[in-house]
Amino acid sequence: MRYALVLFSACFLFACGTKKNVAPEWINGKPIDATGAYVYGLGSTFINPNTAYQQAARSNALADLAQEVQSEIYDETRLLQKEDANGFNSAFESNTTATSALRLEDYELVDTYADELRYYTLYRLDLQSFLRKKAIQDAEAMDWINRKFLESKDVQLSSPTRLSALVDALDKAHDYQLMSDIQFKTKLNASATEALRALEQSMLVYLIIPEELAYLGLPGTFRAQWQYVGPDQIPMSIESTSGQFIIQEQQIQCLHTGSESLVQLSILWDWDKIQTGHPTTKHWLKNKSQWSQSETVHFQKPTLQLTCPEELREALAQSLSQYFAVQSTEGARLGLDSRIDLFTETSSQGTYKVIIEGTFILTQVGEYVDLKWKSSNVIEGTAISSSKERAMQSAKNAFMEDFNYFVLPQLHRSLDY
Repeated sequence: MRYALVLFSACFLFACGTKKNVAPEWINGKPIDATGAYVYGLGSTFINPNTAYQQAARSNALADLAQEVQSEIYDETRLLQKEDANGFNSAFESNTTATSALRLEDYELVDTYADELRYYTLYRLDLQSFLRKKAIQDAEAMDWINRKFLESKDVQLSSPTRLSALVDALDKAHDYQLMSDIQFKTKLNASATEALRALEQSMLVYLIIPEELAYLGLPGTFRAQWQYVGPDQIPMSIESTSGQFIIQEQQIQCLHTGSESLVQLSILWDWDKIQTGHPTTKHWLKNKSQWSQSETVHFQKPTLQLTCPEELREALAQSLSQYFAVQSTEGARLGLDSRIDLFTETSSQGTYKVIIEGTFILTQVGEYVDLKWKSSNVIEGTAISSSKERAMQSAKNAFMEDFNYFVLPQLHRSLDY
């Protein structure tokens, strides 16, 4: 009798232990509530004592729960949208714009389980309660956002205040994922665009382009200003079709002219300096903004005074005219001084040898003379002929070939294009 009692107790304990380790059904497929009252989220991860595997499983379960809730929300929304005049289009949009970014509240842990390899977590959420709370929160958020839209269109307020109100409204909409919710996104986009256009229409900036000439490759010859019409200031940036320009306070400075003679300058809002709580808000503003003030700047070839022997003046001037307006009188912005020697030798056989050697120095003429470039090698042209004229012409051709190949590109590169 005593032996039978011990055997029974052992069998009972073994049965209890076995039952405790039996895997629950939900690890192979999360429960489905036929009433639709609850939705479930299931997450798992491999067991690794060196990592926070339990936290990872919980995070995966909550992400899965968020997807389930999002799916339920948009399933319900699609049913509602079918009653709209544009029902099919609305339903199609909801399918393509749904996002899993959702703030969950009041979820509860149902169960956990661990086998030899993995750790499992199951969460659930009262969907109807969640939807009721979400509807109230969304309605309150929309009321706040609409007040901000009205503030952003109030012409009695300063432009920075109006822009700040618009940014706040968009940030709030992104906080509550309303910009991706088809119940709100159309109205939100329309209201935000209307507020932005109203703000843009009240903004006016003058670009004051000087009448003095500006020269390609010489950025220091260009100076301009811009100013607001009114005291309100929103950070501005500048764009150009060629070259590189910057804004410092209300001065426009040219760092590099570029190679285009006509440059369009555009003043825009500097969205990178406008503070927002969401990158998506800044992205929306950049894409939707149509405001800019533009002017065209005319750049001319830099004037160049050429100093050289008369025998080479015409050829050098023609070559330099690709990048410079060559002149012989004073008053040019640049000066090109040549150190050129011409040698003619006559042999006992009656042939002529002509040698042309030279170096060049490019300077910028202003209050001070600024050395911009100096040739480090001697350019040379040599020719031999029975005719002195042919020898001279051949030597000039060889000299100009080296000038065009070695000197001219360096003259061009020495300027700030």
